[in-house]
Amino acid sequence: MTTARMIDNGYFISITPDCLYEAEIQQLIRDYPLEQMMVETDGPWPFKGPFSGKMTHPRMIHQIIQKVAELKQVQVDRIYQQVYHNTKTFYHLDS
Repeated sequence: MTTARMIDNGYFISITPDCLYEAEIQQLIRDYPLEQMMVETDGPWPFKGPFSGKMTHPRMIHQIIQKVAELKQVQVDRIYQQVYHNTKTFYHLDS
């Protein structure tokens, strides 16, 4: 399975606003380790659901974070902290 190989190889994935309405992406969020996730708005890109007809904007990450927290059944603050840490790790940034 591709997802299992990605996890085993330590690959990061980036979650976009379509996680709010795409069942396949929601399942990926449930299955993938939080320690290997980042979030982005992937703009400019037309999204559906609550973002239909709206210009892509970085503030959309807050709704992504909330959805990840819901799907992972983890506190929102924990998701923010982990995603921040993951992003710094991915870009090799010091604290």
